[in-house]
Amino acid sequence: MGGWPERVRSGVADLDELLDGLILGDNVVLVTEAPDLARRLEDALITESLARGQRCFYVSASVNLPKLRDRLPPQVTVLDARPRGEYADPALLETTLVEGSRGSPPGCVVVDALEAFARRWGHDRAVAFFSRVCPRLFDLGALAYWRASREDLSRAFIERVTKVTQCVLELGEDHLKVVKAEGRPASVQGRLLRLRVDDGRIVLEDERALGRLGRGLEQIRRQRNLSQTDLARLGRVSPSAISQAEGGRRGLSLDTLLTLADGLGVGLDELLASTPLPGYVLGRHHRGASGIQTALLDDPTVGLRAYLVRLKPGQAAAPEGEHKGAELVLVASGLVQVTIGDDTPVMRAGDVALATRARVTGWRNLVNEPALLFWVLRD
Repeated sequence: MGGWPERVRSGVADLDELLDGLILGDNVVLVTEAPDLARRLEDALITESLARGQRCFYVSASVNLPKLRDRLPPQVTVLDARPRGEYADPALLETTLVEGSRGSPPGCVVVDALEAFARRWGHDRAVAFFSRVCPRLFDLGALAYWRASREDLSRAFIERVTKVTQCVLELGEDHLKVVKAEGRPASVQGRLLRLRVDDGRIVLEDERALGRLGRGLEQIRRQRNLSQTDLARLGRVSPSAISQAEGGRRGLSLDTLLTLADGLGVGLDELLASTPLPGYVLGRHHRGASGIQTALLDDPTVGLRAYLVRLKPGQAAAPEGEHKGAELVLVASGLVQVTIGDDTPVMRAGDVALATRARVTGWRNLVNEPALLFWVLRD
């Protein structure tokens, strides 16, 4: 994927602003109560992807094919995955999607109904299919939208899919919630936005108060292993009221919030908590990056930084930038001579060098094939 940008547009400007675009390899699960809105997002992605020169595949598990082909541009390859369709077999469908998505630019895939696979194959086989295909498309740098009906799929099914994929967006008739978005700031996780269609265009507007309440309720409920019914009993409201509040579809009265806060032994600020910071930071390797040294994590405030270094056959180079703390060099492939102070140890794949008092000032690939190493700094 050399020369291909790492982030691309989804075709929906407000969604791109929210997520800072799509990252190559993103599998986006659209957990939806609003199939028409999901189709708008899918069509926007297909239009944008075709304009970039990507090959687009639409997997139809349930819809009327003639109407679908009338709706989609002729360049889109429609795969009939209905019960008697040519691609009803999961193994054939998997192979077709993976092989069709190889290359530069990588492919674009839309799957219209995970619930149809779950009904036909059973939940375990449907999750297993997703768990195989999603990582393979991610590895290829393909983009994929997977539609999943909230009404027809269990919470357990959606949770299992969420663990595998890179992004999960909940779509209601008037709102969008970011459930998961790998590679984005922590502030994006859990964001709730009001959604409307304006002249055929999807518009997202921040819903700060309801969004914070929904995140806070769900966060404290899960921390204490409570059900929505338990929370409803504490707040003296119906479970439906708690469910709608967590989903950002309605608020709760001040009296109810005070009753909940007293029952839980917390302050109102905790019920309106912002998204907690995760316990880790994920750095994705930009597979389209050129040059010798690529930053994987480059925030000195974290205390650790990591870089990927590629050396062509026989190439020598020096680290970019200065550093005063400990340094670790790990060779992933090739045979590399590393300059550490006055010494020049030769390192094979799997060898590691930790420099605490001398500086790493250079590396040279000694063989006639590319070499790959990681340079990790402790600030």
